[in-house]
Amino acid sequence: MRTFEILLLIVNLGLLIICTLWPSRHPLRLRAAAAGITALLSMIQMVAEGFRWQMIPVYAVSVLLGLSALVLILSKHKRSRQPRPGPRFGIRWLRTCVTVLLLVMYTGVSVALPSLLPVFAFATPSGPHGVGTTSLILVDERRDEPHTEDPSDHRRLALQIWYPASVEERPHDKRADYIEHLPIILEGLEQAISIPPFLMSQLRYVKTHAYREAEVALDQERYPVLLFSHGLTGFRNQNTFQVEDLASRGYIVVGIDHPYDAAAVVFPDHTAMLKLDNLSGFEAYEAKNRLWVEDIKFVLDYLERVSPAEEEHFLSGRMDMDKVGMFGHSFGGATAAQMLMEDPRIKASLNLDGALYGQPIPEEGFDRPYMQMNADTSIDYDNFAQSLDEAIEASGSSREEYEAFWAEMTSRRNHAASGDSAYSIVLAKADHMSFTDFYLFSPLLALNSTSPRQLHHSVNEVTAAFFDQYVKGENGISIERTIDSLHGITAEQR
Repeated sequence: MRTFEILLLIVNLGLLIICTLWPSRHPLRLRAAAAGITALLSMIQMVAEGFRWQMIPVYAVSVLLGLSALVLILSKHKRSRQPRPGPRFGIRWLRTCVTVLLLVMYTGVSVALPSLLPVFAFATPSGPHGVGTTSLILVDERRDEPHTEDPSDHRRLALQIWYPASVEERPHDKRADYIEHLPIILEGLEQAISIPPFLMSQLRYVKTHAYREAEVALDQERYPVLLFSHGLTGFRNQNTFQVEDLASRGYIVVGIDHPYDAAAVVFPDHTAMLKLDNLSGFEAYEAKNRLWVEDIKFVLDYLERVSPAEEEHFLSGRMDMDKVGMFGHSFGGATAAQMLMEDPRIKASLNLDGALYGQPIPEEGFDRPYMQMNADTSIDYDNFAQSLDEAIEASGSSREEYEAFWAEMTSRRNHAASGDSAYSIVLAKADHMSFTDFYLFSPLLALNSTSPRQLHHSVNEVTAAFFDQYVKGENGISIERTIDSLHGITAEQR
């Protein structure tokens, strides 16, 4: 809960206790004053932090106290001049018990709703730099958009860039919002995760540590570049915990929305909403993987074009295009692995729990550094087998097809870990979505997982060590030592 929310809850609870359990010679004045106080504090909280429906039980206290004062006024006019005997002890005791029970229920609901659907804060980035961010849209005139029937519709991509920035003089409350076009993104996510948008509406108040259009930090002339690709049904901001930390450590990070495979991508003239495909197996995803690879190559071409200092781009002269890496989650992680096979501009790739769709991985592995981060549940055959009957019923595929998929996935993962500079690590008590911001949205989503903040810290430390060694080219870094220093993360033996 936020500061004013906590203050309002405490004051309201205190006022309710005083008005219901504390004897008063002037109950009307007390309740009228209490109603005024809580109404004023509610307005202050809504102005300072914004209204959200999870706080309705707390806001309702001012209405209830106002109504109770009105009831006292009306009953006063109807009351007989003759004094009435007070209620008997047993009735008074019963009323007190009921009142206490109602107060306990009110407190539980008032605390639970905003706590289970919080306006969360990202952990402070660990690097020495501030973080800036900007968004842009690119149009690839050479490619048609395969998801539409309009022959004049070219492939368009939405990008967000995070970078080391000078932010010392910028006010703390001017940090960038977490997600642009939030209602539309939530509408797209509903298709994928079946969570009604109103349940996540509080995300509109979540701020990041990045500042829009901030000046690039002058600490060094050029910064290495990392590309980020989301998972199927995801979006470019889904790993804000990770991209901001990398930017603070001295990387320019370019996040890419893949239209119609992302939750939603908002362009000036239309919105590319998620189009769920009923695909299954490695061959079925071949064309989609190819599309994403071409997206990444197009973005790389664009960055190379604007990189020279004489170009008119705020990052011109600031990107070290000889030091480029890539990482991605799920299908985006598979794309990062494919780019390592296909494009020599990528010096190292990190795959966050992604099955290796695309071209088969060579038996000898990659010829450049590669890291696979795995959730323990994602590579556990017993966990896979437990959900097999449900998956078969839902998809219509056979058990043999699923078993063949598991065997192929395991084979590709083993091949990828065979390279000379390859790492395969496992995070305990994690699952597929643990590698994203998703479990920060509500503690209910992470009931069976490691604390998301603890896991995010581990992911960030290993990510930084990997790219610092293989993209920045820093000496004296030991990825093995970094892994050993972290709780719940182990390296698979090759």
